[in-house]
Amino acid sequence: MKWIGAVLCFCVSVAVGWMAGKNEKERTAQCEAFLEFFVYIQNQVSYFLAPTKLMYKNFRHEALQKTGFPEALCAHEEDEVYFDVWARALAECKDRLNLSEEQYEIVRAFGACIGKSNEELQRKHLEYYTNEMRAQTEKQRAQMQKNIKLYRTLGFSAGAAVLILVI
Repeated sequence: MKWIGAVLCFCVSVAVGWMAGKNEKERTAQCEAFLEFFVYIQNQVSYFLAPTKLMYKNFRHEALQKTGFPEALCAHEEDEVYFDVWARALAECKDRLNLSEEQYEIVRAFGACIGKSNEELQRKHLEYYTNEMRAQTEKQRAQMQKNIKLYRTLGFSAGAAVLILVI
């Protein structure tokens, strides 16, 4: 019976390490998805002068689909007063987003500048936040590689320690 408990503790510790690594991968995927979305919106504004109601419709990314963010953006498409939709959609999906506070703030600020100024100023704002998200994504990728190894090693080590102590 003692062996079964020790093996169970070991397996749980290893699983916790793997789950923490999975969360890091998910955060990185969401950063990359938002970066793609930022570039897409920037292109829609710069080249097509697309209205905000229409530009959100055609973007698809699996990582964002899981959060429900694109659907939340498009849900207000038929509203007569189309104001602050980005902030409302972001607030609706906040619990499903796996972003750090800094990453979340960049996403919030990016949406806050859409459609709020003339074309040239808006392009500068969109470019600034796209570059900020690009830097955060690169930082997240590097951090993910390091953290996944750390979480897996810690999970295995903690499980092994419990296994040794119980035996």
